[in-house]
Amino acid sequence: MLINLLPCVARELFLRPNFLREPEPEMLMEDHFGAAAYDYEGKEGVLLGVYYYHIIQMCGLIKANHTIVDLGCGPCNLLCILAQLNPESRFIGIDLSEEMLALAHENIKKRNINNIKLIKQDITNIKELDNGSIDVVVSSMAIHHLPNKELLTRLFIEISRILKPEKRLYLYDFGKAKRTETIDFFLNTVTNDFVKEDYRNSLKAAFELEDFKYLTQKYLGDKAQVFSTLLVPMIIVIKSASHTLTYDQARQLKLMIKQLNTQQRNDFNMLKLFLRMGGIRSLL
Repeated sequence: MLINLLPCVARELFLRPNFLREPEPEMLMEDHFGAAAYDYEGKEGVLLGVYYYHIIQMCGLIKANHTIVDLGCGPCNLLCILAQLNPESRFIGIDLSEEMLALAHENIKKRNINNIKLIKQDITNIKELDNGSIDVVVSSMAIHHLPNKELLTRLFIEISRILKPEKRLYLYDFGKAKRTETIDFFLNTVTNDFVKEDYRNSLKAAFELEDFKYLTQKYLGDKAQVFSTLLVPMIIVIKSASHTLTYDQARQLKLMIKQLNTQQRNDFNMLKLFLRMGGIRSLL
């Protein structure tokens, strides 16, 4: 795959953009089929290897008795795993989609998890959370759902408002590619037609790396740093400094990674490689 990626890198580095950012057709995933397809991919499909990489990094920010908020939690597949790995912490999942929250309640109940609370709210205007009340903010592929830069700015204002002074966070999302050919390349491994179309819409709706750098500096200062996959910023991560994993976390995560199928493990390793080249030290 690395050799196949070279034409993409060349196009991104040397050619001009051939498309503008396109907000997603719908901000919320409210139809049951779409939400269920996304839920499946997070449990067993293409998203699982990617989730595991980011969960490892998120665990490096969380301590016992912390309160953690997941912005745009969706069906809570990632949040459920994170909560199980950190049983002494409290988690709040926030989403505006009724369908996603219904699946989230179902997933939490099936896994018998008791340290997650769900809130239906706009992540750019979180009225239920007080100033400086949250230890860690995380977010997984939710930011590109925002329709414009004005709401992206409001999101960063909210994150800064609800976080305690340490400003501990881990956000990741797509970054805008320059070329549609790059998007097509990254869709090749997706077999589910609905997920592929959703993935395409998401990549076209991604914000630019410079948007994230500007807002991080303005609202989070030196408490967080922006990273991206090397050369082609298809994945962007905004994170605070990490601590090491506990022995139990490392043991459980290694077992989980061993159970990934070949494609999921390849996705995990590829993401780990390209983000390490982009400056993020792996915790496992």
